[in-house]
Amino acid sequence: MKIPYNCLHVQGSTLFAARGGKIHSFSLTHNSYIATWKHPDLDTFIAAGGLQIDHAGKDCDDPDDSVMVDEAEQPPSKRQKVTEDAQDDKDDSTKPKRNRGKDERKPKPNPVPDRPVIIQLATTPSGSHVVAVSGNDKAVWVFSHDGSGHLTELSKRIMPKRPSAIQVTLELEIIVADKFGDVYCIPLLKSTAPYTPPARPSVSKPFTKPAASVLTVHSKGNRAALAAQQREMENPTNATSAAAGSQRAEGPDFEHTLLLGHVSMLTSLLIGRDRQNRKYILTSDRDEHIRVSRYMPQSHVIHGYCLGHAEFVGDMAIADSREETLVSGGGDDELFVWNWVTGELLCKTNILKSVKEVVPEATKVAVSRVFSNSYVSETDIETHIIVICEGVPALFTWQLLKDTNTLTKPGIIQLPGKPLDLAITTNRVVVALHVAEDASGEAARALHIIDLELEDGRLAVEEIEPVQDDEPEKEELEMSYKDIRSLFYTVEHLRKQQASAPEDAPEDGEGKGDGERQQVDEAAAAAEE
Repeated sequence: MKIPYNCLHVQGSTLFAARGGKIHSFSLTHNSYIATWKHPDLDTFIAAGGLQIDHAGKDCDDPDDSVMVDEAEQPPSKRQKVTEDAQDDKDDSTKPKRNRGKDERKPKPNPVPDRPVIIQLATTPSGSHVVAVSGNDKAVWVFSHDGSGHLTELSKRIMPKRPSAIQVTLELEIIVADKFGDVYCIPLLKSTAPYTPPARPSVSKPFTKPAASVLTVHSKGNRAALAAQQREMENPTNATSAAAGSQRAEGPDFEHTLLLGHVSMLTSLLIGRDRQNRKYILTSDRDEHIRVSRYMPQSHVIHGYCLGHAEFVGDMAIADSREETLVSGGGDDELFVWNWVTGELLCKTNILKSVKEVVPEATKVAVSRVFSNSYVSETDIETHIIVICEGVPALFTWQLLKDTNTLTKPGIIQLPGKPLDLAITTNRVVVALHVAEDASGEAARALHIIDLELEDGRLAVEEIEPVQDDEPEKEELEMSYKDIRSLFYTVEHLRKQQASAPEDAPEDGEGKGDGERQQVDEAAAAAEE
């Protein structure tokens, strides 16, 4: 099957849709294709056969490999024990080898890059620039936008860790949250002048004369250490400057500011304003926390927390026209509505009940995306919340009441595939779908425009039509179902596994973990049909 669209963003009448390592642009007015930007590593990946080999030497299509692991997270390989007899046989069989000259050595194979995938998209408020994040190389890309869907690459900046969320501010700054819990601020436009990082203040101890001497030190290693100490005594300036130089070498080689940090992986990032128009940074993490921090330059000051989640927080959204109301969801069975300024929990509503109407066998949910939508009717503007649950072929909607800030009138919009992302315009949404391999006709399209209407106060489908992407569809790569799951179905992996003793193991097939998840996937696939 073709790789699906996984990230969407609408700016005016232009839709930007990320599909693997490409960013396609479409006109929503004429429902037509405009242009494509392609990641530079994509051609190298395709030329190498599109085959990803992990560090243990196994193909990623191996059934035993279920998730992609970063290089830094790979455990070191163990040395194999060799018996004395085997070692003697090995020594007898070995023959002295002639040292090859420099010209006779075999060339090292060029490393195959990871599959390029765009995982984040954002634009400036005016739409003059587009910001994208590629997960394979931890890069933040900035493009100029001509207003008609054509992109021109301006800069590429490699972050220390893989970004997990971004926001573009009115001051033309990019706020970047990464998977290791840090939040950075970088300017939208990269300076052409060489970047000189500020030297960190360091407290150096005064050099003292070593107590040892050549008369008391005899080994070669200790004598080398003693000689180094004596050189530092003779010229302490060189040692101090070398230490300072090593400190400057750390971190990105472009202008950046570290704003705040979590002790867990960040999953979502928002910029909020209170009624006094003061700005805050809202961050959520895998450890069930939603933190509210002051904005720059006091981002290190924690304003408060929204505490109540028992599982990871997958995503959150600030309600339209209600800047102090926050809706969050994740691994819990409920959606949470907060006053994020005070940290007060306003209400909860069960989402698992709605999911069971689509997938009756579901026992847990993983909320991957939360959106706020303002529906403009003839008499009023209503705020509705739209939620995507990972692996469930439907959109779940609620109306957010004005007076009480409670969620009411739940609705379900059935889809011909599993939604991966959503982009909202006035009274319509664009949804990226992972459709079944055997789907045909209009249902096999990966990108759909849904015109919305109200039925008894609930969002419903007035009309659905596919986005005309025949031209870029011809150039897309084939990908196995397992590779698609490993790339785009990662929210459920945020759930922490409960440790249990052998005697507490479930009986009669209860609590099967991955097997249970597979049953839910099969039921969701049956619901699509």
